[in-house]
Amino acid sequence: MKRELLFFPVFLLLIGLLFSCQTSKDVKIGFLIPAGEGYRWPTDQKYVEAKAAEMGVTVITKMANNDENLQLKQASELLKEGVDVLIAVAANSNTAAAIVREAHDYNVPVIGYDRLIKNSDLDYLVTFEGAQIGNLMVNHALENKPKGNYVLLWGEASDVNAILIKDAQEKTLEPYIERGDINIVYKTFVDDWSLDNARHVMENVFSFSTKNIDAIIASYDGLALGALQIMDEMGIDPTGMVITGQDAELDAIKAIIDGRMSLTVYKSIREIAGRSVELAVKLARNEKVTGIDATINNGRKDVPVLYLQPVAVEKNNIRQTVIADEFYTEEQVYGE
Repeated sequence: MKRELLFFPVFLLLIGLLFSCQTSKDVKIGFLIPAGEGYRWPTDQKYVEAKAAEMGVTVITKMANNDENLQLKQASELLKEGVDVLIAVAANSNTAAAIVREAHDYNVPVIGYDRLIKNSDLDYLVTFEGAQIGNLMVNHALENKPKGNYVLLWGEASDVNAILIKDAQEKTLEPYIERGDINIVYKTFVDDWSLDNARHVMENVFSFSTKNIDAIIASYDGLALGALQIMDEMGIDPTGMVITGQDAELDAIKAIIDGRMSLTVYKSIREIAGRSVELAVKLARNEKVTGIDATINNGRKDVPVLYLQPVAVEKNNIRQTVIADEFYTEEQVYGE
């Protein structure tokens, strides 16, 4: 009887130790980003690594210089290093399925970060709702310029986010176009979401169009800033135009303060980074994932998706948004 009484607490202790080892496992996360300087992704890297440090897990980040083949090579390296989960911002949403396939060969789940990976068995997507982003831009333009000539600059054509934004914008604008209130002077996808490519597009628009432009609905701050650069070079005053963007880059925030841009859509990087790392840790520790009740079809499957909410940033709410969220300091925004 005494032997049995001694065995039971020892058994419970062993079970507790095993459970503790499992939950305190040294989690290693691979984070793939497509680009570095000149893009927002280093900011995401900072927040992802900070959240990982807070949770006591390791993150290894690889940056691919917008090279899809390099990103695939980097994914292979991370998998061979023994990462438990991959968080991937696809350099090319169409070809990144190869990353998912290889990760699954290693029994490693993949979380799409802000970009859907098409035609793959992607495990999860964490992103902001693209349709809402597009509508924040268009609704702002319509409130301020309900009639006039619009230019629409979308992002990379292979990026699902660019397509979702485009579709939402065109759907909202359709009745205004049919009534003749809005005239679309030019609309196009812009390769690589590139500032330089946006400059070239807008140089051609201003050079060859005879119409005054009332609104440039740019789907990313870099595209808007490219348009502003070429306008400065051509002596065109942006004052009075509606010019939108996305990502709340510091130069865009300052352009809004100066009245050269009207709006940027802020997607809290602190939030998407935090929620992605939390999800990755749950997957690594085989814990139950809760609170995800939406899906998006990527051409192969309905991918469980965690949608986060974007926010419109205008001149009158900069302090209440990007500064309150500690995305920028007061000095960075309003200092000399």
